[in-house]
Amino acid sequence: MAQGRPYQAYQNTQIQTSNQKQLIVMLFDGMNRFMTKAIRAIREKDIEVAHSNLHRTGQILLELLSTLREDKGGEIATNLKKIYIYCYEKIVIANLKKDVQAIEDVQTVLDNLAAGWKHVNQNRGSQNAASAVPQQISVTG
Repeated sequence: MAQGRPYQAYQNTQIQTSNQKQLIVMLFDGMNRFMTKAIRAIREKDIEVAHSNLHRTGQILLELLSTLREDKGGEIATNLKKIYIYCYEKIVIANLKKDVQAIEDVQTVLDNLAAGWKHVNQNRGSQNAASAVPQQISVTG
């Protein structure tokens, strides 16, 4: 299986051995990579590559939306849903108009969310000790 494609084999192993938070971080990293490629493609007038990468970004956002559990996640899940929908709609419009600024706006929002997920993922081991202390997250625009 891995012959001729060692990176793909490594990537498959990484996905199969990751926990849920790590997978979410990987999805955010993928969206960032796809949006960066789309911006470059738009600037180079490569419409097909731009479309493909923006479409992939949209597909990841839809996957994130479909896995949200508002019944378990409460207000945080509801707010994430609103953010994902906003980003998805903005990516669709950016894809239609090939609008670099709209992509960069989404990239900024998703980079902030990714940083939060990375922080949660890094601190999952120390979470048990800190679980008795309430935590508050402040989001500013």
